[in-house]
Order: sequence, then C-alpha cells, then structure tokens
Amino acid sequence: MRVLFSWLKEYIEGELELKRTAQALTMAGLEVGAIEEIDGDTVIDLEITPNRADCLSIIGIAREVKAIFGLKLKKPSFKIKQELKDSKFTISIANPELCYRYAGRIVRNVKISPSPQWLKKRLEASGIRSINNVVDITNYVLLEYGHPLHAFDLDLLEGAQIRVGTPEDFGKKTVEIVTLDGVKRNANSDDLLIWDGVKPVAIAGIMGGANTEVTEKTVNILIESAYFKPDRVRKTSKRLGLTTEASYRFERGTDIEALKEALDRAASLVEEIADGEVYETIDIYPVRIPEKRILFNMDRICKFLGVSIEIEEIIRILKALEIEILKADSDNYIAVVPSHRKDIEIEEDIAEEIARIYGYDIIPAQMPSAFKYVQENYELEKKRKFLNLIRDYMIALGYSEAVNFSFMSPEELNFLGIPEDDIRRLYISILNPLRQEESIMRTMLLPNLLKNVERNTSRGIENLRLFEIGRVFIAQEKEPLPQEIVHLGIITKKEEFKSSFKDDPYDFYALKGLLDGLLRHLRLYNVSYVRTNEGFLHPGQSADILVRGEKIGFVGVISPETLLKLDFKTKPYLCIAEIDLDRLFTLSETKIFYEPFSTYPSVKRDTALVFPVDFESQRIFDIVKSFGSELIEDVFIFDVYQGIGIPEGSKSIAFRITYRANDRTLTTEEVEEIHKKLIDKIVSETGGVVRN
Repeated sequence: MRVLFSWLKEYIEGELELKRTAQALTMAGLEVGAIEEIDGDTVIDLEITPNRADCLSIIGIAREVKAIFGLKLKKPSFKIKQELKDSKFTISIANPELCYRYAGRIVRNVKISPSPQWLKKRLEASGIRSINNVVDITNYVLLEYGHPLHAFDLDLLEGAQIRVGTPEDFGKKTVEIVTLDGVKRNANSDDLLIWDGVKPVAIAGIMGGANTEVTEKTVNILIESAYFKPDRVRKTSKRLGLTTEASYRFERGTDIEALKEALDRAASLVEEIADGEVYETIDIYPVRIPEKRILFNMDRICKFLGVSIEIEEIIRILKALEIEILKADSDNYIAVVPSHRKDIEIEEDIAEEIARIYGYDIIPAQMPSAFKYVQENYELEKKRKFLNLIRDYMIALGYSEAVNFSFMSPEELNFLGIPEDDIRRLYISILNPLRQEESIMRTMLLPNLLKNVERNTSRGIENLRLFEIGRVFIAQEKEPLPQEIVHLGIITKKEEFKSSFKDDPYDFYALKGLLDGLLRHLRLYNVSYVRTNEGFLHPGQSADILVRGEKIGFVGVISPETLLKLDFKTKPYLCIAEIDLDRLFTLSETKIFYEPFSTYPSVKRDTALVFPVDFESQRIFDIVKSFGSELIEDVFIFDVYQGIGIPEGSKSIAFRITYRANDRTLTTEEVEEIHKKLIDKIVSETGGVVRN
C-alpha cells in the first residue's frame, strides 16, 4: 500500500520523523518496501500481510504509528450541515448470509466537476487515477478509512430501490452485466449482485455497473457503504478474473462497525466539494458479528515470549492497540477485540501484538526449551535412504530426473484406456483447479512423463531417458484423506531410425534389464514377469512385474494405437515402466546374508527352442527354477528371433544355462546329463521344439 507521508501525519498528534517511522513500521510487521519522492512529498510503499486488512488505510497505519510511539490518533473532523428526509427510496437485503449490512445516503443536486488539486494529488500519489469529484471522493474515503464505497447515478436506478442478492434469490440462473471497465460479464446464480427494481447495477464488493455510472450528466447520487461476506467476494473475483481496490479489501474483511462513519465522511465531502444536498442514512443491518473476547494469562504470555514484562506495560500496549482489557480473576484477563482487528483470534495472537509493540529487538534471543527428546524416526530415515539409492542408481545409468506437479486430467485416464473399475480411477478432484488439464490429483506418473517427452521432442531433442520419483493419490472410502503412494516412473524415447555407428540400447529389453538390475540391487530375487492387461502397452513387448507373486508395476512399449494419439510428427519408440516403491520397500530384504563364492570354473550351455509366437518366456525361468538342481547358477535369454528358418507363427528363444559346483570341477558328462534332463523337462511342459 502506498502511503503519502504528509497525509499520514495529519492523523497523528505529535511529530513524526520519516526514517524512524519507516523503521518502526517494519519492525512491527508492516515492512517498508520503498520510499520515494513525488512532487516534493514522500510516499512510503508498505507490504501489508493478508491478515492485516485493518492496515489497508491511512487511518489504519496511523493507528499502528500511535501505538508504536505512544502518541494520540487524530481522526478527520467533519460534520454534515443539513440532513433531509426521503421516504420513497428503499433498500432491502434478500440474502443476509452474504450481505451482513448495507447502508446508503442519497445526495441530490450535486455538481459533477474535476476534483480540487489537493484531492487529485493524494489519489495519484496513492496510485489511483482521478475521474471526477464524486468518484474521487469515494476512492479518497476508501484510502482514508479502508472501507470501499460506491456512488450510483440515482436517476438511473429504476423503481426507487436497491436490492442485494444473487440471481438465484430473484429467480434467475445467470445474468449479464456490463461493468465500469466496459466489459460484459456473466454472473452465476450464486454471485452476489446489487440490483435496482429491475436489473443488476453492480457486482457486490468488486465493481459497479456501467448502466448507473456517475458521469458529467449526473445530478443525484446514491452512496453505498456495505459489508459483504469475504469468501463470496473472493470466489466471484477469482472466477471473473477481476480484482479491484474494493475487492482486495472486501476479500480480507472490512470493519463492519466503521462503514457508517466512512459513509458519513463521503457524504460530508460531497456536500463540501460538489454542493450536494445530503439525505438521511438508510441503514439495513440484519446480521451482527459477535464481539470477540479472548481469555489470556499474563504468565503464559511472558513465558510464550521468553521475556518478563510488567502487567502494567502489557495493559498499556493493548490499550494503545484499542484492545479493551477486563479482569477475569486473579490470574486471567479478558481482551475485548475491536471490530477492525479480525486477525486476533486466540491467546497467541495477543502475545504477538504485545511483542510487536514492545519490540522484537528488545526480546533476548535464547534456545527454546525442549520438553521431550525427539527420537530419530529410523523407519522414515530408512525409507529416505531407499529412495535415494534408487535415485542414484537411475542417475548413474544416464537417466535425468523429472519433477512434475501432482496434478492431471481425468481425460488422460480415458486416453490411456484405464478401466472404470481400476484403482487408478479413484481420484481426488481439486475444488478450484488452475485449469481443466490439472483438475485432479494424479493416480499415476505416466501422463506427466509423456508430456515431458512431447515437450522435449518439440524442442528438437531426439533421444531421452527420464525418471520421476513422486507420490500418486488414491481416494479411500470413508476416509477424508487419500492414500499417498510413492511411485517410480521411467520413460525412454528413441526415433524410429537406427544409428549406423553404434548400438542403440533404447528398447524394451534394455529397460527390462535395468529393472532386473535394480531389483537385484535391492536384494529382490523372487521376481517374475507375466503378460499385462494394460491397454496402452504393446501386447508383445510388455509385462506386469511381480515380486513374490504380488504385482508392483508394469514395463513395456507404448502401443502403436496410443502412439498415434500423441503429438509426435514422427513415430518414436517409447519404453515405459511404473513401479510402486512403497510395496517394493516393504518387500525388499532388510538383512544381508553372505556365503563364499565358488572357486571352481563354470560350464555354460546354450540352447534354442522354437515356440508359438505368443509364448511367454517367463515360463522358461519358472521351469528352470523348479528343476531343483543346486548346480544351476544362472539362466538368461540372449536372443528372440522371428524370420527365415522359423515357421510362420513361431519364434525362436535362445537361452544360456550356467552350471557350477561349490566343491568340485564339473565333468562334461555330468553337465550334459543334467542339461539334457532340463531341456527335456522344458520341452515336455511347454511343447517347444529344439532348434537345429
């Protein structure tokens, strides 16, 4: 807020020095952002925190200054010369839940003209453009008292009345209104509006309508001073994208008890500057805000602040802040909070007010007392190390970490073909999303990683390897909060062409091998891969990942159908994986067992079998594992082939078995016998044919 220093001094009895005042305001919580000279005067730019709506005025700042320096407040002196009566005009509030009080004064025979120079100067120094004397007076009082006012052209108000309510209150769903900035705006059924007898004439607390604007042709006016519910003003302002000096103050809460004084001040200035004839106040006050009384204890206040302050000094500070003090009993007091201090709610707020005025710099610095030793959360630390281990593993393999917002769109679940009964459909909707594309909390990491790839591709990056470790949010029945699960998402991208100079590792088997290495690194050995039902994955190059028979994620290639829906000019090859790290954490081995490795040589045997094209290679691993020989050390598939020499509808799978004994060197005959039995078992259980 911009404060003209010469204007501020008019409301303080006593001398004020600029630098000392600026420093004192900053130490009291009203930070001075800048001090500038304008036309021989000084303007202080103050940063007002959102909870201090009482300081959004010259009188509010003066109130702070007088409390800090122990001076007296000198409010503006004014008097209305004559008040006439008008029994024809009426004001009614149709929705008292949104408008607690509405007051107005009719002023007739005003002379619209440019404002006097002193008024223009104060408005312009405060950042407000001068329009005409009546409008300028309402803006002047807004700056002076912090309470927004509005002036209507009385002769343009139909039906000699003002009504306050929503379109729904008057049987309408939506209405159109052209505001003072010349923009046509649509008001929803629950937006609070000001109406005359026929039409809406203002958006309550935000901006007046152009259909009742005060112009040079205006002769008679109605000055409005009201209190509107702050959250409704905020909601309407945000929806319309319209913020004004009035809405800024109404959103934070104005002083309901001071609105009549602000109205009278404006009427007196119109009488003085525009020669108007002022009529009596029409004041409708259906909802009264109860007086706040806070019980506090002097000893607790001092203990909270960490300094011993005399009771007399505490009472003096609070009275300087216009907080009335009542005696409750021998140890407790009651603070009666004035209507302009909406930020004071609890005993700790009272302590803060005392500290501000007493002086933060006077309170000695000391270490806080610890009532209980806080033990280290070993489980949390263990999980943090677990996640850092995975992060380091991915970075060491050349992957870049992506960090995305925790939002997505429901349409992305439809795009990926997620079934209606899938757990990922249990999402949490955001009440006020910034945009529709980010209207729910994400239930999977994949959509945002796909956007990362699209965005980087549009900037000419051909090959990518990204990962993200982040939370997904799954709604829980009968629980107010969602389940938060940490996931690992991985995506690799290469263009459809292949390099002639080097091997290209961006494929399904490379990503599957990376996951195998990660799981072994986490000491998870009971891992299997089975055919997945994820509709967005290629049916022949994808799998669900199972640990101890429990699904923890999936890995695969984006299907051609899904790829066509994405915004790529070419047809890149996308491999993805997503894993539930919380389940992985609980399944990982916590203990490490060591055993000596064999010093005897290994024997390797390679075999190729022909299977139907839809055969799952995981079955080979399962059969080898069930064979039960201690001599089998390892098995891995090194080739899958379709083409010349292989019957149509079939594929060749070549795998290598490693044999080793811990106590001797294996003989050729011994290995051949075991290997033959193993291959016969695989052939008999799968129907495979040994490839010649």
